[in-house]
Amino acid sequence: MVALCACNPRPKGDGAVACGELEPRNDDEVALCNELDQAVIARVAVPEGEPPASGWPTVVMLHGSGGLFRYGDPSCLEDVHDQFRIWPELLTSRGIAVVLPASFYSRGICDWFDERVIPRELTDNERLVVRTFDARAAAEFACDDPRMDCSRMAVVGFSNGASTAMMAMHEDLGVAKDSRLASVGTEAYFVGGVAYYPGCGLQGQLAGDLDSEDAERFFYPYAPMWVPHAENDSLLGKCEEIRDPQVDSVADARGVSEDRFELRVYAGADHGFDVWFTGDPQADLDAREAAQAETLDLLDQWLQ
Repeated sequence: MVALCACNPRPKGDGAVACGELEPRNDDEVALCNELDQAVIARVAVPEGEPPASGWPTVVMLHGSGGLFRYGDPSCLEDVHDQFRIWPELLTSRGIAVVLPASFYSRGICDWFDERVIPRELTDNERLVVRTFDARAAAEFACDDPRMDCSRMAVVGFSNGASTAMMAMHEDLGVAKDSRLASVGTEAYFVGGVAYYPGCGLQGQLAGDLDSEDAERFFYPYAPMWVPHAENDSLLGKCEEIRDPQVDSVADARGVSEDRFELRVYAGADHGFDVWFTGDPQADLDAREAAQAETLDLLDQWLQ
């Protein structure tokens, strides 16, 4: 399960360090250990006051390719990006705790955009795999923390973090291409998930077509996922053409009427419309406000 880590990092080729070799930098951080024996730092935000007897409902939040923390030299700053300051503030004000695993910082990088510093073995595929384990470690931390109620827990991811959320909620990772994912198990930690503008290719870990012979490897989440996406986003295609039809196909075969992959495409919006910055085009602002309201409504339903 989750373990605390101490400092003396010795990075591996993929940038990870072993459990016991990372230390929180402040009182808002905790050190976790994922099932690959990799140390993972996470930021934790909780509502004010005493938690209810069963603990606060909880969201595991997964950052995108920009990472969780602002870029610093030589290491990441302790300040999170605005997106991951604003969302925890919104959620804690509604009585929801938030756990944000810092998958990149924990592997020695701040973001995915500087190819000079990304460890050679931390490929796109490896990133998705290890982040799936990081999401599980964050969920286990919430289950071990008496302040949090892991029977009322959802996942919210953005971009690459949204792809990770999809993987974390797939009903059987034993069919994934990477055999390590079989050890994630089938425990359904999340009662629902929100995946903001994901890449739905999932690095080929699951079936990438609609061939009925591959049906056992079709993507199918064990709980409802809401997927706000952008019309002008190049990542939209496989979500519309592959994953949404796969989910529908599995549901039809099982006689399930619930839509467990509800894709909402915002007209005129671009990838990253949820990121706060000055000068956003109106379509991104409209998409951000609408998606935020829907996300909060869904979390209220799922976590009640």
